[in-house]
Amino acid sequence: MPSRFETDNMIIDSAVFGVFVLPLLAAILFAMAAVSLRLTAKHRIDVWRVSFVSNVVTALAFQPLWFACEGLPPFFLWWQPMLVAVLFVAGQILTLVSLTKGDISVAAPVLGLKLIFVPLFLALLGIASVPSRIWVACLLSAVALMLLNYSEGTGNRARALFSAITAAMGAGAFAMFDVCVQLWSQAWNQGGFLPLTFLCSIGMSWVMIPMFESKLRSLPRHAWAPLAGAAIFFALQAMAIVGSVAFWGQAAAANVVYSSRGLWSLILIAVLGSWLGVPEKGLLPRVFAVRLTGACALIAAIVTLAFDRN
Repeated sequence: MPSRFETDNMIIDSAVFGVFVLPLLAAILFAMAAVSLRLTAKHRIDVWRVSFVSNVVTALAFQPLWFACEGLPPFFLWWQPMLVAVLFVAGQILTLVSLTKGDISVAAPVLGLKLIFVPLFLALLGIASVPSRIWVACLLSAVALMLLNYSEGTGNRARALFSAITAAMGAGAFAMFDVCVQLWSQAWNQGGFLPLTFLCSIGMSWVMIPMFESKLRSLPRHAWAPLAGAAIFFALQAMAIVGSVAFWGQAAAANVVYSSRGLWSLILIAVLGSWLGVPEKGLLPRVFAVRLTGACALIAAIVTLAFDRN
């Protein structure tokens, strides 16, 4: 936990910054990364190359945290950041497989189960008690994500089942990643755990290389700008949300605020999409109404967290 300040007001301000401001900043940065991802697709850069480069940039971005490290735990505990890195990369791969090989209309809402998995894992592992208001906020957020990703149409049942299974596994891996960061970062004086974790993630990201559509060096010069933009925004949002979980230890609450990234992505695409050449397709009135309901549910979830903070 961050150092406690001398006055109650400053303690509250620190909690608000860590549990609300940082996850909200991460959500907005994720939305900017999503817009950049649209641009990389326009340049025919596959998601595997984007993810690999993003992981490298993210690992580099976390390295200055070594200066905040007051010491390292015994070597026999070094398996912890390695396991967390495995969860991070596994979550990425399962999510991308679900989105690219399956039915995105099924995968996107199922990925929202992470909001339920985080407090569930925290409770089952006895790491932290989860107040009822956080459960309510998580459930509202999960419903909101399903509504925000609503689209009309039917698909192949086998493909839909594949998407649901891989997306649920990806959500579970990311949820366990957050839980382990909250659990173990304290013993590592926080400063050493995250840079080592993301260094390990680079080594594990090499499994993505066989899935590249072509080599990175084959990219034309003009394609590197959107790729770099996506990688930087993904790195910054990772620092914000993972830092929130590691230093403030409120994974369930932080994820509720962070779940607003879908809403911010829709807003940014609607506002900047045409200007950037990646406009959102027109929405049917029924789809718009469902997504608007989802936005209201998400706002209600965040308001539930904002009040009754003891």
